[in-house]
Amino acid sequence: MVCAPMARLLIVEDNHELASLIVALAQSRGHDAKAAATGEAALEALGPGQPWDAALVDLLLPDIRGSEVLGALRAHGIPAIAVSGVYKGDRFAQEAVQVHGARTFFEKPFELITVMEALEQAGGVAPQPRAPPPIAESVLLDELLDAEDLIVLEEFPPESGDTAEPLQVVPSTDPLPGPADAEHALPLPFGRRAQVWSETATPSTPPPKRALPEWSLGGVLGDTTVARLLNAYYEARHHGELKLQQGQVLKVVYFESGRVVYAASNLAAERFGRFCLRQGVLPEARLAEVSAFAKEHGLRTGEAMLRMGLMDAAQRKLLLVEQVKEIIWSTFTWKEGGYGFSAMRPRRADLVKLSVFPGDLVLEGVAKTETLVTLRQHLPRSRRLFPTADAPYGLHELKLEGAQALVLAYADGSKTVEDLLALTDLPERQTLATLRGLELLGVLEERPDTPSRRHRITFGL
Repeated sequence: MVCAPMARLLIVEDNHELASLIVALAQSRGHDAKAAATGEAALEALGPGQPWDAALVDLLLPDIRGSEVLGALRAHGIPAIAVSGVYKGDRFAQEAVQVHGARTFFEKPFELITVMEALEQAGGVAPQPRAPPPIAESVLLDELLDAEDLIVLEEFPPESGDTAEPLQVVPSTDPLPGPADAEHALPLPFGRRAQVWSETATPSTPPPKRALPEWSLGGVLGDTTVARLLNAYYEARHHGELKLQQGQVLKVVYFESGRVVYAASNLAAERFGRFCLRQGVLPEARLAEVSAFAKEHGLRTGEAMLRMGLMDAAQRKLLLVEQVKEIIWSTFTWKEGGYGFSAMRPRRADLVKLSVFPGDLVLEGVAKTETLVTLRQHLPRSRRLFPTADAPYGLHELKLEGAQALVLAYADGSKTVEDLLALTDLPERQTLATLRGLELLGVLEERPDTPSRRHRITFGL
């Protein structure tokens, strides 16, 4: 049962993905939250009959200054906290609090949970988390999505082929939005169903089916990209899960402090054993042997290969990182489907510890997955790209080679894509992939031709 809202929170943030993540966290803590992407939308939300207990305001908005929104909130007696990725340091913190009336100020990137606690304190409310799912459902999810073999959500341990019998459908209580076929219940093929659903169930007595807990607030992938969702988790340094669904394909990305720690997929081709086949680590002839050994000893494929001497621990970890990258890269081209946010469950102690930086993940993924034709479509010769004032990443965090760094330096808004291609010695595809990757990372952007009241700061390159 969902708890009644404890507070009404207004989130004034023009970064759509970050705003959605903040709203999702607020809702998971029992609050009623709404996002406003512009200052004008925020001012409209202050009309009669819309009482807010507290608000979060980004100081850099696309239409008016965040300070104007703070002033309006103060006039309505609504406490607010200010955030910014551009205005940093004691000067702006003091100005936000002492001049514009914010309760406190946070620089981006920030720890989302800390910001949320400050927002609750400003509104004089306490969190009231939603009731956790029954223990059997928690076990169900842990069995589904906890390690490299379970990167494929099907029978455990894996068989040598992909001919497992069809499994029962378990509908979600709140399916993600997406195309028509995504509205159907998602098949959840996982192993040891009897142990998951019922301690007393036997093969002759099928256990009762349980629905998964609710999916949290999300949206449709036609309105954003997976890369921008990765950026939001990193900018918020958030611990949590990002669920991606397209039709009957489900993938889940797990984050700790904004970095990817592992991923899951229900595609058989993305099973760890088959990934090792593609990497040339596991011969085709030995796949059945590994599967039989894993089944006999109740092991995941990676652990079985370790014990059989087919790889060492360091190699296994490298392969897991590459497998996680592949799973995420495969979603970069998704134009349909849905996404959802939820909190991270406690990790099992036996999982291999991974940490994948989203910035490099996106740059490398675009370079590996985007064709030249697609890149040309995204980046016609007449486009002009500008530095983004409030990028989720610092330039020192990104692994850019010398020539790539020069491309970024030249992208100051005064040059077209055609100009940038002429200025660099990089091949066309690599240049376009660099520009596209930096755009998806929120480091570069195309600005509208219409005049704006927004004040931006360049990288000074």
